[in-house]
Amino acid sequence: MKNEINDLQTELRGILETEGALTDEQVARVDAIETELAGLESEARSADARAKAEARLSKGNFSGGFSVKADTRSDVERFADWAIGGDTRALSNGGASGEGNLLPLDLQNELVKKLNGVPGIRQAVDVRTYGHDVEIARVASRPTITGFTGEEVAYGNFDPSFDKVRSYAFKSAVQTLISEELMQDARPAVLAEIMEAQMKAHALFWDKQYAVDGAGSSTGPEAIFDDSVADLNVMDTAAVDTITIDDLYTAYLEALPAQYRGGSFSWVMHPTVEAVLRTERDTTGRFSLLGQANGTDAGLPGSTIAGIPVVISTNAPTLATAQAGTAPAVMMMEKSAYRIFDRMPLLTQRDEFSYGATGQVAFRSKMRSDGRWLAPWTSVAVNLKQA
Repeated sequence: MKNEINDLQTELRGILETEGALTDEQVARVDAIETELAGLESEARSADARAKAEARLSKGNFSGGFSVKADTRSDVERFADWAIGGDTRALSNGGASGEGNLLPLDLQNELVKKLNGVPGIRQAVDVRTYGHDVEIARVASRPTITGFTGEEVAYGNFDPSFDKVRSYAFKSAVQTLISEELMQDARPAVLAEIMEAQMKAHALFWDKQYAVDGAGSSTGPEAIFDDSVADLNVMDTAAVDTITIDDLYTAYLEALPAQYRGGSFSWVMHPTVEAVLRTERDTTGRFSLLGQANGTDAGLPGSTIAGIPVVISTNAPTLATAQAGTAPAVMMMEKSAYRIFDRMPLLTQRDEFSYGATGQVAFRSKMRSDGRWLAPWTSVAVNLKQA
């Protein structure tokens, strides 16, 4: 965009340097350039405003009046600060005084933490936020034309049936109690870490609900790794108990109806399934995903396979589960096939009053969400062939 603005300004400058009066054609071109510049400058301001807003929204937003201080130290440096912190205070988890995890008296900036798990399902599907429950109309059957209509012959009836998809708002909620002394003595970032840990817990919980645990109907989200979903395309791998790169090509080229190609697809799988694909070797002993001696493969872990992005979820079925025949090994998901219905943002709260008599402060967070299949016929479940 900047180059376009510079080019237009250069052209405008060249016209204005013309000696004498401008021709009608030059006047018209000057007016056109002014219009184009105004439009480009407006787009530039809009893009800049959007970038600033997205940068602000990407930062942690913890209610309760504390802020997070930037910390550029390494984990080793943080751990060293922790180790030499001196005396400790107890982080009360609702039990008697002294129970819970011991924390240094002088926490410099933040806790040393290891929050495992990759909440990946949300990367592969459509995620939207609503302020209330919604119902979405859906075509339940897709009739087809089966023959020609003769001259002066009555038209055949074309009567699709409809149903609706309803979203609910199931809730996950968690509370952490800390002593008021810890809250007063610790640095603000410690409190932010508590809330961040809660948020990660929510993310992993919901990832599992979307992936395999969802019971559907009014009792939970619908599970994605479920080959019994009506109208979902299902295929088995060519070999027993294993999956290959060729199986993924077959899923896209044969199991997926051709009219749905060109959508926004992702491979969704567990790391143990990805490991089988990433370590597959050809007859020469080279990795299948590195076809050329100097190739760099567009599909290093976390990128693509066969040009389609790979989404990893630690809550997806493991290779062993897929080998047992109880769940698909891989889901080829079209983004609009499944929707996550978030009920407003994840909310946090600091409560200094409910447990004030015992000198404790409560930190709470809650998340309300749901997940529903909208168009399963645009996706493919890849099962491991059974013996």
